[in-house]
Amino acid sequence: MADQERWLETARDWVHAVERAYVAAAFGPAAAAGAAGGAAAELAAVAAAAAGAVASRFLAVGTPRSIGLVGDPAACALSLAAHRVWFQPADIRWAGDTDHAVSLGGRAVSQGEALAADIVCIHAPLSLEAAQLRRGTHVNALATVSLDAELQALAMIVDEPAGLPALAAGLRDGRQLDELTVFVGGDLAIARRALAAYAT
Repeated sequence: MADQERWLETARDWVHAVERAYVAAAFGPAAAAGAAGGAAAELAAVAAAAAGAVASRFLAVGTPRSIGLVGDPAACALSLAAHRVWFQPADIRWAGDTDHAVSLGGRAVSQGEALAADIVCIHAPLSLEAAQLRRGTHVNALATVSLDAELQALAMIVDEPAGLPALAAGLRDGRQLDELTVFVGGDLAIARRALAAYAT
């Protein structure tokens, strides 16, 4: 990712820009399409990180001690930077090799241990089952993640187009107790539009 360092250093700005866009979307129609071409791919990764962090703000436990990162190292680094806008998890679990874990300030773990964190950000295609998660976990499904029937029945599931704007605007309650929560990013159109405007 060409501007990875710049995005990491300015996380607070772009995460707040995306959150403001979700609040605005709750009260009015979304703006027209965002960036295209090569910039669109980069903005998609940043949009996923920002959307996941906003979702975690409302759907994760109040003081998460751990974050699990699964998938592309650059996307995981963006998710960690975005989450640090609001959270300071002491236990950073990277489901991958040790070099990437150390570069993120965390430790390499199995995928199972990453999925057992308070917040889990998934940036790779994955089939997810309820049995892989513990009560109280919040999952950000930021890639193509299929949820088994039991997880769909047990979890509070929120998507981007309708659910996340309502949460950000205070029109819908977030986490209540120790339930499982899942944010399904989808195409992240609202976040991508906000970042296209932010980047210009």
